[in-house]
Formats: sequence, structure tokens, C-alpha cells
Amino acid sequence: MKWFKKSGNQDERIVHLKNKVYKEAYMLIMCICGISLIIKSFLNWESSSMLTELIVLLSGSIYSGVRSVMLGIYSDEVEVHDQTSKISYNLRSVITGLIIGLSIALFMGIRSSVLFAETTSEKWWFFFLVFITALLLYIPFFAGFNVIVHHFANKASQKAARKDQWDS
Repeated sequence: MKWFKKSGNQDERIVHLKNKVYKEAYMLIMCICGISLIIKSFLNWESSSMLTELIVLLSGSIYSGVRSVMLGIYSDEVEVHDQTSKISYNLRSVITGLIIGLSIALFMGIRSSVLFAETTSEKWWFFFLVFITALLLYIPFFAGFNVIVHHFANKASQKAARKDQWDS
């Protein structure tokens, strides 16, 4: 059985198209899991019923990130991005953290006002209270987390790329 053996001759076009299909399938699965999490959250389902989707989202993202760092691809992507874009990758990671924090705060504010408030004034009060609190908690956390992860991932990826250059 030669399941894991690489074949000698492969057409680059076919390999590229297969990788494109895999990427699209990955994105589709991530979107389906994310939508499922949001729907289950608003329907007030048990947390244990959301565990599978959460594991798929986190494990897929972590594997993809770690693998690109280990192959040295991450630092190359950062370098190409910094050369072609007006904003640096570091600033992009801060902005991404801000957007994630803002999105989570909005989601939590809307969810709390929909699920727990009874009157219109309570809905607004719950929304703003939860939104502001979540905003103060999540924006610094995700912005800082993204910057720290980017910094260490870029260093590790550069190290892996240098090691790969010396090995070849």
C-alpha cells in the first residue's frame, strides 16, 4: 500500500486546482460551523451541543496556522503582503483583533437583549450594558493576542524558512 507516497510527476496546474478546491471546501466547512454556532446560540441550546462545531473551527484554524508556520510559508506571506499592501501585516493583525472584538461584543449585546429583556427599554439597556462591557474586555484581548501570535509565528516561520534553505 502506497497511500502516503508522493508520485514523481504531477502537473502543477492540477495540483494548484486541487489545492484551490481543498481551500474552498475548508472555507465552506468553517462557514457552516460558524453559522451553526450562531443559530444554536440564539436558540439557547446547551453549550455541549455546540462543542463539535467549536472543535472543528478551532482545530482547523490552529492546524492551518501551525502548519504554515512550520513550513516557513507564513513569513513569506507576511513579506509579500507588506510589499504589496499599503498597511503592514502587523497593523492588519491589530485591525483584525479590533474587528473580532467588536463583532463578539455586538453579538453578545444583541443576544442578551433578544434572549433576556422583556420591554423595549430593557432591550436597549441590556444591549448597551453587555456591548460596552464586552467591548472593554474583548478588544484589548483580541488585538493583543493577534499581535503576539503574529510576532512569534513570524519569527518561527522565518527560522523554519532559513532552516529549509540550509537543508536544500
